Amino acid sequence: MEHADMPLELRLAAVIHLLSSSALRGATFHKTEALREHLRSVADSTEINPYLKSTLQEVLGGWESVHCHPASVPVDCYPLTHAGCQTH
Repeated sequence: MEHADMPLELRLAAVIHLLSSSALRGATFHKTEALREHLRSVADSTEINPYLKSTLQEVLGGWESVHCHPASVPVDCYPLTHAGCQTH
């Protein structure tokens, strides 16, 4: 399936996945480029609620200003606490 042929629901799923991955492991050049591509496509869609469209356009605006080094790599992020552990 070509990227241009992706259904809206799959593009939204890709946006959610890429946002989650970037939040958990850090933004990388390739994730950022893919996220922008999917955001542009869904933000231009005429099939979505106007409020969702506005939100996606705002999110895209923020991600358009993100610059990652082409050799950037994701990092493993370990929580500071784990189940059963208390911090004081």
